[in-house]
Amino acid sequence: MKMKLLLFLCSVLWTSADGSAPVLHEDLHIWGCSDSDGEEMYALDAEEIWVADFKKGEGVYPLPPFIDPIRYQEGTYELAVANQQTCRFNLNATREAMKGTPLKR
Repeated sequence: MKMKLLLFLCSVLWTSADGSAPVLHEDLHIWGCSDSDGEEMYALDAEEIWVADFKKGEGVYPLPPFIDPIRYQEGTYELAVANQQTCRFNLNATREAMKGTPLKR
């Protein structure tokens, strides 16, 4: 039986006006990888605002054009590519560290 491993990282940032008020916005950044695929995405209040399209080689803004656009600084896609390299390195390191570990059933 071949074991598949997926590394998935997620960060969430909540902001409020004065620190004591209820959450005004929820900012989410997700990135992860497997041997054959990768994902990096930013969201604000449960709406995707930027996604790395590794097949096209660019960042994509999936929001409709009639809203006020949110734009990330130049280099965001290149950072996503670097994150994928780090993720795959960590994935391989984790796989190596888990070699010989018996699977629980």
